[in-house]
Amino acid sequence: MRVSVLGQLTVIGDSGEPLPAGELPRRARQVLAVLAARHDRIQSKDALADSVWGDDLPGNHVAALEHYVSVIRRRLQPDGSSANWFIVTRSGGYLFDTSRAALDLADLRTLIRRLDAPTPGSPERLAVHADILTLARQLPFPEDPYAEWAEPVRTEVQVAAVNALLQHAAATLAGDPARSLRLAQEAIELNPFLESGYRAAMTAAIAMERQDDALRIFERCRQLLDEELGVAPSAELVRLQREVLAARTAPVELPAPAAAPALPLPEPPRERFLGRITELRLLVEPEPPPVVHIVGPSGSGKSAFLAELERHAPGRVGIGHGASSVGVLRHAWLRTALTDLAAPAEVLAVVDAAGPEQPLLRPDLERIGTALDGPEPIFVAIDDAADLDAASVAELSWLGRHCPALRIVLTYCYPSEIAERPLSGLGSPVVLRLEPLTGEDLDVLGIKDLADLTGGIPALVSVALKPTEVSHAVAMQIARQRTRWMPDPSWEILRLCAVLGPLSVGELSTLTEYPMPELLACVDHLVHAHLLTENEDGRVRHRSSLISTAVCGQVSAASARYLRRRLSADN
Repeated sequence: MRVSVLGQLTVIGDSGEPLPAGELPRRARQVLAVLAARHDRIQSKDALADSVWGDDLPGNHVAALEHYVSVIRRRLQPDGSSANWFIVTRSGGYLFDTSRAALDLADLRTLIRRLDAPTPGSPERLAVHADILTLARQLPFPEDPYAEWAEPVRTEVQVAAVNALLQHAAATLAGDPARSLRLAQEAIELNPFLESGYRAAMTAAIAMERQDDALRIFERCRQLLDEELGVAPSAELVRLQREVLAARTAPVELPAPAAAPALPLPEPPRERFLGRITELRLLVEPEPPPVVHIVGPSGSGKSAFLAELERHAPGRVGIGHGASSVGVLRHAWLRTALTDLAAPAEVLAVVDAAGPEQPLLRPDLERIGTALDGPEPIFVAIDDAADLDAASVAELSWLGRHCPALRIVLTYCYPSEIAERPLSGLGSPVVLRLEPLTGEDLDVLGIKDLADLTGGIPALVSVALKPTEVSHAVAMQIARQRTRWMPDPSWEILRLCAVLGPLSVGELSTLTEYPMPELLACVDHLVHAHLLTENEDGRVRHRSSLISTAVCGQVSAASARYLRRRLSADN
């Protein structure tokens, strides 16, 4: 018997026949996965249950665990007994015994240990790396992308695969630089933050006399490190870039410039994806809903959510944009999504041939549907989907009904935004509202008072510690976008709270002279848009001090003094 956990879980019987591992209950698959990750080590029932259920332990987790182990044994070894079960009961717990069932993860770890013996760069060592690549092309446990127990194993496999790719890239550089470049690019895809992958790719491109490609590789690295980590490339990578630039601009060979000085690490927060675990799990776990609406006001991270979904389902997510799909670009949303999904040229030609006023006919849609078929869910995501026209919605609806693997993800600001628009015809079985990031989500950035500064608004988190001109511009844009559909008093309320601090609704009524019911409705809108929040005493204040400061900056000192005097006199 052979169990494979690198990639989707599969089990092959002694006679070579596939066994129904995929039909096991989800919890049973998780039990099997945890035991495989910790093979040949006894796992107590408490520790095993803690990994499988976390904080959601069932009432009698020991009985539940015993039930799922029994299910695994019955389904995968129906004729087995305690003498040959590969999940062995021992010392009050369980272990995955690799002497009774082969396990690809155990084979990989054996190969990694074998790297200690051969000389670096020797053919024997390269052969071991080749065997590692054969096993480690896919990361383990894709069903549990956020499980804490799976993360160390996934990192272990990723590191082994990246090292193997880079070793082979170096070994093939002299004889086959094109293959060396492909291997380096694979390493980058597995770990886009590892500079050694970019260095290997640049070196291979230079060997192929493709200096422009080498510079593009450097720029990709520089941009990623800056946007995601807030750091600059290493001095060694900068030196390589300068050598390429020098070779392009001078007819003679120039001496290598001195190594660039180490650049200080800046302080701003890492611009990485935070939170949204529940929402992502709904989509990346088996059998996601056929249609999911992702809603949230401007700056709540809807586009970033789609990008993160694409990272978790590589090659299976196509992202189009509804706002730009008008006139001659009516099918731009569909073409962009199909391009992301690597649709064949003949499928893209069908979309290109359709006129702006001509809906796609059934033969056209059937041809497009061939690019949306597969064993796993395939996502067509439309950002700013509220602006899709009736014909586009009808085409999307047809594809959703006739392509079993297709899942549709739509983003826009508020459900009310589509009430009178064609998109409402798709229905909204699942609507996920992206709430502000919590203090717990932001704690990983290690920046004091970040939740109060940004109000948990993702767009503000990304610019919180950038120059004031940038952060205030973004803050004002978010405030304007989130209030543009609100009644007139809403902006005045934001302005007063920015200048005077927390205010009661009675104080707002006195200062603005608007009727109380109208003010209460505006306050409700502002709280719902996460611009205001309530203190324990019932006063309302800005949720984000960054927005408060930006709005206050639009008020003259004379106006601020006048408002303070009025408030003081009224009190």
